[in-house]
This record gives sequence, structure tokens and C-alpha cells, in this order.
Amino acid sequence: MAEMQMRGYIIVHTVQYLREKLGDAEWSRIESSLSPGLQAVVASDIKHGGWYSISHTVELNRVLLDKMAKRDDTSARDALHHCGRYIAGAATNTFLKMLMKMLTPSLFARKLPDVFRRDFSSGRLESSLDGKKLTCRYYDVPGFEHSAVLASGFAAKAFEGMGKEVESFSVHNWSLQQPNTDGSWFELTWKD
Repeated sequence: MAEMQMRGYIIVHTVQYLREKLGDAEWSRIESSLSPGLQAVVASDIKHGGWYSISHTVELNRVLLDKMAKRDDTSARDALHHCGRYIAGAATNTFLKMLMKMLTPSLFARKLPDVFRRDFSSGRLESSLDGKKLTCRYYDVPGFEHSAVLASGFAAKAFEGMGKEVESFSVHNWSLQQPNTDGSWFELTWKD
């Protein structure tokens, strides 16, 4: 089986997030300690729509957790969630921001599996809506650590783009010790 792939914009915006949060000097130190494969990708002209190994985002997320989270699930969840929010915000250009204002939670929930298939070469996302609660479950994403946590931030940013106020989010079947459990999911609630 081929390794899972993801779109390059995820790498680009994760690097931007780390650079902004940690500062250029700290990022330079980190960059020099990355794996040779990731160093080569980061030094290249990353194509936002190009395919890249999921191992690159996993490595960047491990850096994020090492530098920005304590060694507990709560701070790790919050750090990854905020990174997911950043990625979604940076990936949404002016035109998409206008479309987001017209999007409804129902349509968003129906389209999320399509967005997942567009951005990842394998795996499966199932989404459902129950009142003002969105639930998203992730299956068959081997090696993609923390997928549900990052996605919770992505979804939260999308709901804010629709003019909704996110009340809460929770991540289930996930922990630092089990970052890639098949069927892990997040729930997000909002108000108008």
C-alpha cells in the first residue's frame, strides 16, 4: 500500500504557523534539525495543490507539540486545534471567504467528505449534523497522527467564516499515546 499523501498547502501553512508562533530564529534552529526529506521539501517551491507524503505533516506536528504544548492531552489538543484553524484561515482566499458567508452548516457537513478526498490521497471522513452539532469521524488514515484534532480547528474556522460562533469542540478516541486511532472523531457545537 502506498503511503498516504496530502496537498502541499498543509505543509506551507503549518510551516508559516510555526514560524509565526516560534519566531524566525527558533524556526531556523528547528528547520536545521528536520529530516533530510522534509528539509528538502521546505526548501523547495512547495506546490499548494501538489501531493506530498503525510509523514511531512506528522513531523511538523511533532515539532509543534514539542515546542508549543505541555506533555498532556489538553494542551496538545489546543495547540493542534489552533494550528488547524490557522491552516484553514490561510488557505481561504478572498473569494472563498465570500462563499463561506453564503454556506450553510448543512451544506458544509455534506461537502466535508469531498473536501477530505480532494486534500488526501486515501482515508475516509464521515460527517453528520445533529441540530447545532457537527460530528466528523476519520477512518483508514494510516500514519496521519492527530487528524481529527487538526480537522476540528479547520471546521471551527469554517463555521466562523459562515458567521457562526463556535461554542465548544471535543475530540474522541484520541490521545498523545494514541494519536491515530481508526474512527477517532471530533464534535463541534455552535450558535448563530
